[in-house]
Amino acid sequence: MRVIHKAQNNAMILELSTSDDKLKLFARVTPQDGYATASEEDLKREILAVTPEELIDQRVLSDIIEELRRGNGCEARRIAKGTAPVSGRDGKLVWLVRRFSPGKAEDMEREFVDFFTLGLFENIAVGCEVARVYKPSTGITGKDVLGKPLSARAGKNLSLRFDKTVELRQVDTEEAYSTLVATINGYVHEEGDKFGIKDTLNIPGNLDYSMGHLDFIGSVKIQGDIHKGFNVKARGTIEVLGSVFGDNILTSDSSITIKGFHYGGKASFLSAKGDYTADIAEKVSTEVGGNITIGREARDCSLHTSSAVFASHAKIIGGSVWCVNGFEGATVGNGSGVKTEIELRNELEVTKDYRKLSENVQKHEEAAAALELHIGPYLKNRSRVPLLNNQFKIKITALLDKYDQVQKSLQVLHSSEKKLRDAKPIESSASVNVLETMYSGAVLKTGSSAFEIKDTLAGPLSFKPTEDRSSWSTEQFKALIKG
Repeated sequence: MRVIHKAQNNAMILELSTSDDKLKLFARVTPQDGYATASEEDLKREILAVTPEELIDQRVLSDIIEELRRGNGCEARRIAKGTAPVSGRDGKLVWLVRRFSPGKAEDMEREFVDFFTLGLFENIAVGCEVARVYKPSTGITGKDVLGKPLSARAGKNLSLRFDKTVELRQVDTEEAYSTLVATINGYVHEEGDKFGIKDTLNIPGNLDYSMGHLDFIGSVKIQGDIHKGFNVKARGTIEVLGSVFGDNILTSDSSITIKGFHYGGKASFLSAKGDYTADIAEKVSTEVGGNITIGREARDCSLHTSSAVFASHAKIIGGSVWCVNGFEGATVGNGSGVKTEIELRNELEVTKDYRKLSENVQKHEEAAAALELHIGPYLKNRSRVPLLNNQFKIKITALLDKYDQVQKSLQVLHSSEKKLRDAKPIESSASVNVLETMYSGAVLKTGSSAFEIKDTLAGPLSFKPTEDRSSWSTEQFKALIKG
């Protein structure tokens, strides 16, 4: 502290000192012989010689005089106080969306119950406000204990680095902030001190518990494998450089490419509005708008497409193929005679509605077959039913009624199937092409007709249905053109 003022009278000796920052004024009072006559006005007059009245603590001043009149002095009583300056607020960035934050499975055990749905990023659409940039403020001026102004430090400007996927827009508001708006679809990605919007979500390793299910507004690229049970949904393309290990639902508004092995299973499904490409596929069920391309083998799959299937170097073993624009494969079936169906359909017959209709027909046919076994000979000889004992007669009568209901429903379903088949012809250029071998057990279908291959045939071969879809003919091989 530094002494800035001294005074003396018959009641006291007064020393006034300031703190190092000049924000506080301290009084040191030593009683004199006439301490009983100490005056509050005299003390205040001396203090006013160095500090404005509004800074004086009147309560402390009165207390000093009261103690002095008792013969007590003080060493350092704070008698006045200035006002410290308030520094300006620095410019700051406030995020309005969740940025991409890859997690580690071992760190999330305490935080998440559902390891499949982690929500590590937020989908950002074009025009979405992703953040606000608040401008710095100038601060508030202070006053030292002597009444002199103390300047405030102005806030620092915020240095921002972002790419052209984000646009800075000025907003005229009392809050004085600017807004950052996305110019493309994607997620907020930070790299060092720079950020932007990425339209491709790149997973450097496997899709597993560290990422969970993906539902992304752009494209997804997975450098490793998709582990069992993890789903991917994307508006853009899906590309997997590794393999897919089952019970996955893959959905794309564009194309899906799997460089390695694609195992499906009962709980799996693939839907792509564009193309689907896989090297090896097993037990995969698809609904594809574009072409399906198989590199080496498809086994026990349901490959359904509104376009064509290209497997010129691949084996298609078991399962079924539905296509509109044709099929071309190296080998269909195998030496064991496994049933492998290839069906040319019109555009309506490869839709979801038709698939549900076909599944319903199959369920009804299975139900009718089961009822036939339970009813036995009474199905063809119903006149014997009244001769049965009462309890057995009631049971057989109920089974016959149910069988008749199933058959009526089947007639309606078959009629609906026929309407869809007849609504549009199949593509005139569509054919089933086999480059190397068509094994016995292969079945070619279109409409209500089926052509089963009884003997193994060597390719190259082309099979085409007749115009009325009632039968098939073998023609000179003509390669399928990829559209």
